[in-house]
Amino acid sequence: MKLLIERQPWHVNDIGIPHPTYFHPHSDNDIIAWQLKIIRSNRKNLVSFAGGARPEAKDNIRSILIDQCTSKSNGKCHFLNCSSTKCDEPESITQLFMESEFCMQPPGDSPTRKSVFDSLISGCIPVLFDPFTAYYQYPWHLPEDHDKYSVFLDKKEVKQMNVNVVERVANVSSRERENMRRFIVYELLPGLAYGDHNAELDKFQDAFGITMNNLLERVSRLDQADKD
Repeated sequence: MKLLIERQPWHVNDIGIPHPTYFHPHSDNDIIAWQLKIIRSNRKNLVSFAGGARPEAKDNIRSILIDQCTSKSNGKCHFLNCSSTKCDEPESITQLFMESEFCMQPPGDSPTRKSVFDSLISGCIPVLFDPFTAYYQYPWHLPEDHDKYSVFLDKKEVKQMNVNVVERVANVSSRERENMRRFIVYELLPGLAYGDHNAELDKFQDAFGITMNNLLERVSRLDQADKD
């Protein structure tokens, strides 16, 4: 079995685990304090996108998203251009996502993005355009009901100019946003973070703990199957 941050779902021995983020709690109290900070965050942006255009990428929709964000959003969308070095600064990314209701997460060089987990850790609802970005990747860490924590818009629809992302997420009601954010913060967030090297977690399981418990359970089932 292989633990991978991007797996091939049809390979049964490939196991997807979350990309590490900038948040590495030491204790349960660290997680609780972070949850409270995220829930109380003032989200002044409806939606944001941190990335570059990547015009050379196959089936690229980033240029379209950047155009929608910068020229067709009436100030509702914030674009952080990763052609500069700002995206290498954890504070810039975290602040942007903490100030945004939704975060666009288009594929880059490959379907998965570390930024998906940065947004979830920051309580920003990810807008996904390819099911391979998250839905088929992390069954141990993300629920099958992806509507609980994300918005999905087909990249083909975006590429054909049939959907405006900013307009679409603006139609998500405040109650729906609140429900999704609370699910992200209180149900998902602890299990997406990796504790620090000497973390002492009792109430919560971090991403590593969830991975190891599921891995041991899977090995145990395989051993039992061999005995039977």
